[in-house]
Amino acid sequence: MNRVVIADPFRSQLGQLQSPVEFVDESGNRLGHFVPATTATAPDQCPYSEQELERMRHEQGGKPLSEIWAALGAK
Repeated sequence: MNRVVIADPFRSQLGQLQSPVEFVDESGNRLGHFVPATTATAPDQCPYSEQELERMRHEQGGKPLSEIWAALGAK
C-alpha cells in the first residue's frame, strides 16, 4: 500500500472524524475514501451476518488438507 503524508491543518481535521468520509474534488469527482483508524472493526467482531454464516456452514465442496499439501508439493 502506498502512503501519503498529511500535514497540518488538514491532519487536525482528519483527526476529528469519527466515521468514514468520501473525498471529492471541486467538480464532485470521487477521489477516494478515508476511514479513521478509530472506526476499524474490532478483532472480536464478526464482519458477517447470521444469514451469511449459516449459508457458509452449508456450503459443499473443497478438498482434504492432505490433497492440498500434495498439490503444493509439501513433504
